[in-house]
Amino acid sequence: MTRTGTRVSGTAFDEELFVRATVESSGRCPARADYIEICFATTEGRWKWCFPEPDPADALDEPITALAFTLDQYGAQAHPIVDGTIGPAILSASALPMVLAGTPVHIARRLVLLCR
Repeated sequence: MTRTGTRVSGTAFDEELFVRATVESSGRCPARADYIEICFATTEGRWKWCFPEPDPADALDEPITALAFTLDQYGAQAHPIVDGTIGPAILSASALPMVLAGTPVHIARRLVLLCR
């Protein structure tokens, strides 16, 4: 499932605006017991985000080879990166299995800096 209407959807992926991230740890979200918190490590510092438990109905039909996490009018959003372009936002629950499976993750630098 995708969400449309985000400002970054359809724009070129600019590596200068993002930092590469790796999963450092995961566990229950401290704010919501039904969510999973992922702590990402980046060169700019750590960034934590809570994902809802995935539902098989949220699975995407097409494989995604890279994800970009951005900050837009709806808050933090996960987007596929396709052919150098940021695609429409996907549900957080759809992104979680990809993150845990090792899909390359890029986080908007300003998201990490805002959370330091």
